[in-house]
Amino acid sequence: MTASSTTPQATPAPTPSMSGRSRRGSRFQPEIQGLRALAVLLVVAYHFWPERLPGGYVGVDVFFVISGYLITAHLFKEAARTGTVKLGQFWARRIRRLLPLSLLVLLVTAVTAVLVLPSTAWQSTLRQIVASTLYVQNWILAADSVEYSKLDEQATAVQHFWSLSVEEQFYVLWPLLLVLALLVTGARAARTPQAVRTTFIAVLSVLGVASFVFSVWYTGQDPAQAYFVTPTRIWEFALGALLALVMGSSQFTGRLADLLGWLGLAMILSSAWFYSETTAFPGWAALLPTVGTVLILMCGGRGAGTGIHWWLSRRPATAVGDWSYAIYLWHWPVVIFSPYLSDEADRWYVKGLLILAVIGLSAFSTRYVETPLRRTRLLRPTWGSLVAAAAGMALVISTAHVAVAAVERGFADTELSEDHPCYGYAALANPDQCGDPLEGDLGLMPNPAQVTAQNSEPAYPDCQAETDAEGVPECWLGAGASAAEGTIAVVGDSHATMWLPALDEIAQEHDKRLLVLTRSACTPRAGEIDEDSGECARANAEIVEKLAQDEDVETVVIAASQMHSSFGDPGTDLDLPAHDVELTDTARAMYAPIDAWLEAGKEVAVFGEVPRMNKESQEEQTLPECVALHEDDVTACDDDLEDTRVGDRWLTRSEDVFRGVENFHFVPTEDLLCDEVTCHAVLGGAITFRDNSHLSENFVRSVTDEIGQRLEDAILSAD
Repeated sequence: MTASSTTPQATPAPTPSMSGRSRRGSRFQPEIQGLRALAVLLVVAYHFWPERLPGGYVGVDVFFVISGYLITAHLFKEAARTGTVKLGQFWARRIRRLLPLSLLVLLVTAVTAVLVLPSTAWQSTLRQIVASTLYVQNWILAADSVEYSKLDEQATAVQHFWSLSVEEQFYVLWPLLLVLALLVTGARAARTPQAVRTTFIAVLSVLGVASFVFSVWYTGQDPAQAYFVTPTRIWEFALGALLALVMGSSQFTGRLADLLGWLGLAMILSSAWFYSETTAFPGWAALLPTVGTVLILMCGGRGAGTGIHWWLSRRPATAVGDWSYAIYLWHWPVVIFSPYLSDEADRWYVKGLLILAVIGLSAFSTRYVETPLRRTRLLRPTWGSLVAAAAGMALVISTAHVAVAAVERGFADTELSEDHPCYGYAALANPDQCGDPLEGDLGLMPNPAQVTAQNSEPAYPDCQAETDAEGVPECWLGAGASAAEGTIAVVGDSHATMWLPALDEIAQEHDKRLLVLTRSACTPRAGEIDEDSGECARANAEIVEKLAQDEDVETVVIAASQMHSSFGDPGTDLDLPAHDVELTDTARAMYAPIDAWLEAGKEVAVFGEVPRMNKESQEEQTLPECVALHEDDVTACDDDLEDTRVGDRWLTRSEDVFRGVENFHFVPTEDLLCDEVTCHAVLGGAITFRDNSHLSENFVRSVTDEIGQRLEDAILSAD
């Protein structure tokens, strides 16, 4: 059957038994290289100009479909001929193709990171280099995406290895699954191409549908994790795989086929243009770029100027496609490192030059590293590839560890300790004794990297409930139950938890038990509860009632972030004193628990919100990172007091609302690290924040005595 000029038709493929067959999976297809070029350029443009091409990340999904198509075509060819797949040989080929260049990039990145990045980024980069080397990076990022303490962490120079991790997991599991399917169905014994094809199509159809359903559901449930985990992406590989199995070496041609090919391109480009980081992805949204990729693979012609395959087969496109793997590997470290090397890195022309440099480096490394190692006889045996892979991975991991350890040992020793009379807050409180709180030759203690580590290694790891944890988990600190005389309860979000090093010591000094009822990202408030209410709202309602009725609880301490969502009316009347503050529904919701506990006769101490550093000036940089980059002049990391007030600060304004109420106590916090104009990044050798909004544990300990004095009335009045 000849192809019509108006209707897409399939070009018949030679039967499997014919010699010299021209099957899609067994001949070079230059248009696929062009498609790879399109995919990698979308990703590169997205990473260099995320505001201009906010959906360029869909280039990764194009790669997934291509991988499923090519690998499955190869596996089918072997299985149809032999009845099985030689797993060792398959994996050895993947190792020779992928690992030499990826391990080289990881090795170079490990060394460059300690030379270029601030010390605050070394440990997270090391952790992710190890994960990338072992191809489990996507699972690490998925775990970090829901861990509250890691939400402010900056992207590392190897974060892009998440997609390579997904692909490697596909390369490991896919052939195993297909071999198992052949064994179970008996297709291996039959050794007929049709039996193998039927088995592969059945298995991949079921797997693809199951993965897509899960992807849609999980993207709706937890989009942050869904983006990275492998099961939400399997169906994208399956699309390409089913295309290879159903179409074989056939290809639709003709005018309509040309139009469908161009439609596929439009689908990919439109998703790159209109999607953004707010798009729920992958889920339903991933159909647009992936189906577009399928259309390009199965439809199109080589007519000069009109056929999309003609354009994708031009030498510039295929050349970039040949280098696409290297371009993907090299470009992201360049994106991360360049701002630390030049203040001009954000200029459009500098970015253009960097992209050209990446392409040049990629062409060089493909020709002189990837290609020679892939063809070397030493790695040709399966065992040779496996041994080389293990040795290369060990080299990367050990080099990364040694590089970080060697530079960390180079940190200057300091005579400073938390017992120093001018350490931390003491330097600000005693200017006559300590002089300028930012002067002195004692250094920093702890160093910026150690302060950053406090985000992932909290002093009280089991004392803060996760946002969606059911019920009201309790954590007890302070004095022992047998010797305690009364209880202090701490309520709030992570900004209440950060005060625990001070509150724990204060409670012990007053022989009080300390009941911690804090929850990540959960502002203390009251409101009506229904079946749609989340765990935060339910927990708050339970805590309000629990503490109001518990006679052992004498004092309630409240603290929270100044940045939070808006809340509806609490649905209850508040008995507030006369005031001049205009209250919103959010304010009333936050004041309702205070009112309830005051009504129950509790002493209520409300901490004012702490400053939010660098919100206006350096939002993408954490304060410890800034200090690491400006150790010679840490004042560069200070912030104007007014600029740190970025939320509505209803807890601070409660001082005016509840003024004159006998058992209400307001605890100011801004003056602990700010003067009338400036909030300080470093005081008395102590870095004040562990990110941009949570005080460092060491600084909190330095203000323990001062906080104790400010809480004294709230504690002693309850006795």
